[in-house]
Amino acid sequence: MLGSQDAKLTQGARYKNMPTEGGDDFFYPSARSLRNPIKSGWLYKYKSGTCGMCPSWRRRWVVLQGGYLFKFENKDSKKPKGLPISVTESQISIDGSESDDLRKIMRISSIAKQQLFYAEDNSEILRWLSAIQTAKNQAIKQRLGHLEIGEDDAYARRAGETLERTKLVAQQRQRAANELLLPSSAM
Repeated sequence: MLGSQDAKLTQGARYKNMPTEGGDDFFYPSARSLRNPIKSGWLYKYKSGTCGMCPSWRRRWVVLQGGYLFKFENKDSKKPKGLPISVTESQISIDGSESDDLRKIMRISSIAKQQLFYAEDNSEILRWLSAIQTAKNQAIKQRLGHLEIGEDDAYARRAGETLERTKLVAQQRQRAANELLLPSSAM
């Protein structure tokens, strides 16, 4: 609950859960709160099953904005599925044959993770590749101050950064808790 910080929040309904500057509050961007994206649409994301058993492709509503690729269960989702992908921190490639008969798979790789996506047709996956390259260039220019950041991109970027930071803090807390448990379990 934000309490007295409510007055500091940016105007607009989509910002009602947005953290204030320097605050520790947390918010999830909804699929509808990400407005004027570079690209949005349906993609299929690869999910390996438990212990490598029963892998599957999950249909996701994907929104590319503010230097991040957000994945949602559908267009009306209240929060993203997993962490958004920072396009500036990722390498993007297409796997597949030059032949149109075989499905092209888009591979997005970062230091921490590799994710695979495909679209209904190969031309759509190529449009996604182009859009991600455009978003990557735009985000880099914005971070360097060579391109103005619009309100919609600023919202998406802040959402992506907040989600990343929250996961990092949770991982650090988990490591600290594990270190506290380690000496007592050794006895």
